[in-house]
Amino acid sequence: MARSTSSFQILPRPWDPSALNSGEAVPGHFTCACCGLATTGRSYFWNNDRRGSGRVCAVCDILQNLTRPAIEREAVLVWWPEFPQTRIMTLVRCAHQTLIGALGDDGTGRNTAWHRLIDAIATGADAGMIPVRCQAPVSVLRALQARSVEARRRLETTSPRLLATALLMANRSEPQTEASIANLLKGLRILPLGRLYDGATDIYPALLREWNNAGPAHAIL
Repeated sequence: MARSTSSFQILPRPWDPSALNSGEAVPGHFTCACCGLATTGRSYFWNNDRRGSGRVCAVCDILQNLTRPAIEREAVLVWWPEFPQTRIMTLVRCAHQTLIGALGDDGTGRNTAWHRLIDAIATGADAGMIPVRCQAPVSVLRALQARSVEARRRLETTSPRLLATALLMANRSEPQTEASIANLLKGLRILPLGRLYDGATDIYPALLREWNNAGPAHAIL
């Protein structure tokens, strides 16, 4: 499925409950219009356009939902003008699916190793002993995470929520303001961190296992 790298950018919405897209279950498989990966379960209309064909997965939906209640734990801003947002989403999902598959499923403690590892990546801490299969995706995720340093230098924050708030408060009818915002968004990217909340529950590990059961993401790693 062809993807437009210019279409799937950071897309903050006004804080209006009627604008939020809760997604809908899609029978069988669909291909995420953003990351391009095979997906099962819930899909989300891109930009709330139910007439279009652009359905995205739960991870890519973050791009248009920067005011999610748990966004500060789910994603971070990075600066990478040369790297399309779609490519980042593809790399992240493939890396995460590879990691969750390599860590396996050990019953009640199945998510402990996952959260320990993604927290180590996010903070730059030592990941400890990890399976060989984890080394390449961990390296990819650390390289992406390193780009948050430049985002912080430019904005003094890496918070998606603060960015969304600033954009929503800006007077975008002013040509100079709009031009500045456009230039900013050319370089800013969203990096998912490996958590995705439904209320107080992190549903992301379960989603990754569901997607792997339907067929692991083969890619670039």
